[in-house]
Amino acid sequence: WGGWDLFQKLLLTLKSIAQKYDVSIANVATRYILEKPAVAGAIIGVRLGIANHRDSNARVFNFGLDKLDYDAIDAVCTKSNNLFDLIGDCGDEYR
Repeated sequence: WGGWDLFQKLLLTLKSIAQKYDVSIANVATRYILEKPAVAGAIIGVRLGIANHRDSNARVFNFGLDKLDYDAIDAVCTKSNNLFDLIGDCGDEYR
C-alpha cells in the first residue's frame, strides 16, 4: 500500500481525528469508508469470546467527519499506491 512509514502517518492522522470526537481509530476508519458512495457496509473484525467491542463499534454512527477530517485522511492516502493497479481486483480469478 505504501510502506510502514506511510501507514504510521495514516494511523497518526486517524488517531488525531479519533481524539477530536472521542472515538476509536477503528471508528474513524469505518466512518470514512462508510461515507464512500460505492460502500454499503463494513465488516468489523471480532475476537472469539470478546464482546466488549460491540458498544464501541456502534459509536461509528454517533459522529460524522468534517471536510478537514476527509482532507487530512485523503492527504495521506493520495501518497499510497493503488492496490487495484498492484494486485488487481480480488474477484478476477473467479471471472
